[in-house]
Amino acid sequence: MSDDLKKIGVGEKILGFFVIRKIEQRVKEGQHYLSLEVGNSSGRINGTYWGDDAQELYKMLSQGSVVKIMGEGMEYGGKSWLSIQKIRLAEPNEVEIEQLLPKGRYSSDVLWKQVEKYINLLEDEWLKKLATSIFSDSEFRDKFLTYPAAKLWHGAYLGGLAEHTLRVTAVCKRVSEFYSPCRHDLLICGALLHDIGKVDELSIAGFFDYSVKGRLLGHTVLGVMRVVEIASRIDGFPDELLDEVVHMILSHHGDAERGAAIRPMTIEAIILHHADLLDSQAAGVEHIIEKELPKGRQFSKYINLLNRFIYLDGYRNETNE
Repeated sequence: MSDDLKKIGVGEKILGFFVIRKIEQRVKEGQHYLSLEVGNSSGRINGTYWGDDAQELYKMLSQGSVVKIMGEGMEYGGKSWLSIQKIRLAEPNEVEIEQLLPKGRYSSDVLWKQVEKYINLLEDEWLKKLATSIFSDSEFRDKFLTYPAAKLWHGAYLGGLAEHTLRVTAVCKRVSEFYSPCRHDLLICGALLHDIGKVDELSIAGFFDYSVKGRLLGHTVLGVMRVVEIASRIDGFPDELLDEVVHMILSHHGDAERGAAIRPMTIEAIILHHADLLDSQAAGVEHIIEKELPKGRQFSKYINLLNRFIYLDGYRNETNE
């Protein structure tokens, strides 16, 4: 038996620990049953439990509960489905939450060394003081190196926020070399800080979700609040420079339809926006390829966020067929 949801097939047995992402009690023809969405580090899946104790279990279980499940893979409506035969709450210390969350490629130490490398490249004293002050907060730094970049789309894994930030910064650094007016330090600093509000926007509680503050304010506003607060502690920090850093954070989504408070109005903000969009879309498509390729289809399912299908056959070879 396995707990790998990526490889679940019709008739295959599943046994392992999962986090409940959604749970509802329903009734069909007088019989109570549970409709659930569960997940672990390999993905998420919908399932049903028809046991006689469904009503009693519903009182015990909730969103975020860690459970041990035995079940069987099925197909319903063209999608993988889990027929749950047994389900119980996990015992204390039986499994760590972190074991049930998807993980990135790199350790926190490796990611932090790369962040330090970019901070040390900054020659402008004010920007270096700002970045250093923000990342010297150990609680913030630990979250930055651990949190995902998004709930579901790109970088939805432990360490995803730092990986996304570092890729965006690397793209910005390279592109800045092509445009002589570009202020390299401002661009690098803005790239490092553009998504720091996500440590307050997102939460980790068995799965990735939005915090109350995150839903009400969003990560760009939360990031600006942190930057302005830290800059206020740096005696003499130039107001105009702070305005430009804040502008980059508020505009990095490009336009209002994508969530930007204002359109980018400097060459640094424009480069940052496109670097951010490039990485979020490319990383999202990478995830789709990895998820859909084993299913043997020529094209992926329709991707609403991109308004298109993704062609898969070009990525198929003997090792991943």
